[in-house]
Amino acid sequence: MSEAFTTAAILLATLLLFTHYIQKGFGGMSNPLRQFGMFLLTKAAGPATDMFQEREGCGAKTWMQTGVFWLVLAGIGGFLSAWHNYDPSALDSLSNVGWGYDDGSALAYFNEVAMTTALFAILLGGTFVAHTRTTGSRLASEANASMIALAWTAQVLVGLVLCVLDHWDYVTYGATQMALYGLISAMLVLSLLVNSLITLGNRGNSPISVPSWFLLLGLLTLLFSKFATAFGEILDWTGTVWVADIMMSGWVPLALMFAVGYHVLSHVTGQPIWSGSLTKASMFLLFATVPPFFLSESTHADSFTQSIGAILVTIGLLPVFAASANMIATIRGNASAVVDSPGATAAAGAAILLPIFALLGYFTGLNVMVGDGSMANVADTVNMSYLYVIGGLFALAALFHSYPLVAGKKLTGSAGTASWLVIGGGLLSTVLFLMGDWSENALVEAGVEDTATSLSGFALTAAFAFYGVVIGFIIASNSVVKTLLSGSLQPSASGSQSDISAYNLVEGTTSIRALFGRGVGIDTTLIIGESEEEVTGGSTVIEVSSDLHNDEVDEFPVSFDEDLVTLTKWLCGRGTTTAQFFEWADVDNSGEMDMFEFANALRVADIADLPPWDVETLVKVMDINSDGRINLPELDIALLNIRNTLGIKFTPFEVESEDEEEEEESVEESEESEESEEEETVDAPSESELKKMKKAELVDVAKSMGLSHTGTKADLVERITQA
Repeated sequence: MSEAFTTAAILLATLLLFTHYIQKGFGGMSNPLRQFGMFLLTKAAGPATDMFQEREGCGAKTWMQTGVFWLVLAGIGGFLSAWHNYDPSALDSLSNVGWGYDDGSALAYFNEVAMTTALFAILLGGTFVAHTRTTGSRLASEANASMIALAWTAQVLVGLVLCVLDHWDYVTYGATQMALYGLISAMLVLSLLVNSLITLGNRGNSPISVPSWFLLLGLLTLLFSKFATAFGEILDWTGTVWVADIMMSGWVPLALMFAVGYHVLSHVTGQPIWSGSLTKASMFLLFATVPPFFLSESTHADSFTQSIGAILVTIGLLPVFAASANMIATIRGNASAVVDSPGATAAAGAAILLPIFALLGYFTGLNVMVGDGSMANVADTVNMSYLYVIGGLFALAALFHSYPLVAGKKLTGSAGTASWLVIGGGLLSTVLFLMGDWSENALVEAGVEDTATSLSGFALTAAFAFYGVVIGFIIASNSVVKTLLSGSLQPSASGSQSDISAYNLVEGTTSIRALFGRGVGIDTTLIIGESEEEVTGGSTVIEVSSDLHNDEVDEFPVSFDEDLVTLTKWLCGRGTTTAQFFEWADVDNSGEMDMFEFANALRVADIADLPPWDVETLVKVMDINSDGRINLPELDIALLNIRNTLGIKFTPFEVESEDEEEEEESVEESEESEESEEEETVDAPSESELKKMKKAELVDVAKSMGLSHTGTKADLVERITQA
């Protein structure tokens, strides 16, 4: 098992380098890497990406919708498995169509694959929502995220079909197949990681949020585990495969669960996460220990390796307890809002039950990993119950809270009922399953042969209780479909309503769009210049200038994109209106300009010849409704803002005679001479009179005296007095 230590060392170095470069950046390589990443996301897949929309939130919605499909399948499969524990011959009548229920291992494998796929898809979609809200922008490529969601579902289905058809002949060539399958999955994960990293770059100078950290580290470890599994299978490195399995089944699901839980509970309660120390502990210790779930037998490990593994599993309880305590403490800030929100109720239930399942998984998992394995059946029950109950509740939290946010619609359906059914049915069925497993172990140890008859009551009652979980999943799926098809529109996150009651503003720069993207609403209280004081609401410190108390906005320099400024000057200099330019650039007369039409117009007009990623950036600047296209009002607003701010004069195109031009020149000269004479006769006001004036009046005085009219009110008074 020496490969385990080597793999762990490489993983630790990878995580350290990754976190370092995420925080510090790549210097001069940042822009080239970003451009290359955008090329991979938008162009490398060819026309396949064009089949999906670039509308904001489409990527997260597609992931959660595909997850709902797997959630229903997993729920039905789990109920069939529970019922067959009571009556293995229940579906023998389907043998004519190929049904064959062996020892239950095939159905158990299907349930595990379906449920893990459902959790990954739904939790990833929910984390994408948190990631985009905290960065203040949509995903770098919504279309690519949607495409990867369907590709992920396709590769899982292919794997299940190959298993059914017995094409996974591991003895003959299974290692090669598993390696190839893992590399294909790794490429999909790599695309998600690149998409998330480019999106993170849009946050500006804002700190990286906790959900974003969990998302990035979770995707990195999943990518690492896929490559480690592939090379471990090919080279027969059992230790590497063991470490990769821990990352894939332990770290990734918990990371996404914590990301969704922190975001949902903080958003619903309107409170910051209770403890920053517990947040860091839940994040850093998670990726440095072994979670107590899905622990496998370490038969090839020596006693030293087993001891290290047992210690890491013991420490692995700490991040679970830290995250659970942190979320529960956050609930106390506004418990009534949590009860009123089905998504927050599900997240709160999962946070409360998670330590119980962690302790059960710890004792049963250690028995499997370093013990005699006598509690293997109990460990399997704990692990599957953890997926269905804890994972299922966090998934419902994402579906009931994050999905309506990204869909822009109000939640519809009996979502609250679904949350309570999963909580009650999941907890009761878990207790009954465990009672049956422990009783079975006791009877086997006592030498009783017919244990099925003695334990039929436990199996029947547990299957009936688990039916509540299945019904909860079905109701949740129905609620998602209703929300998508018939849900009423709700204000976006940047509207008038906000979950953040107050934000602390410190030194730095930002924009109103960035503030809206972080959940700030028009009624949010902005606390200025009190960075060290504790704020009662809001989970993020926004870095903006402390001088925002000045009501004269023109004191702050406003920067515009250079190419848009050039376009504005070009149009104004030619006397071309925005409507005329738009009509000329809109080649297909659709009433909207896509990126290709806009890029072609800039190129033909000799304004700029930009690559697609730069054109996309320009479109995002003007794209108010975030549909990936520019309409006439959006273009007019953007260019008019540049004209008014920079003072660019619009020159109508007119043909004048030489006499008219000479006459106008003489009139202008006479007017200028009269103005100069007037300026000479104007006496400058006294300093006391100047101080009583408003800044706008001071600006007019400075202009009339030919002085600079920028700066503060005190600067203007001093400048006029000394003139």
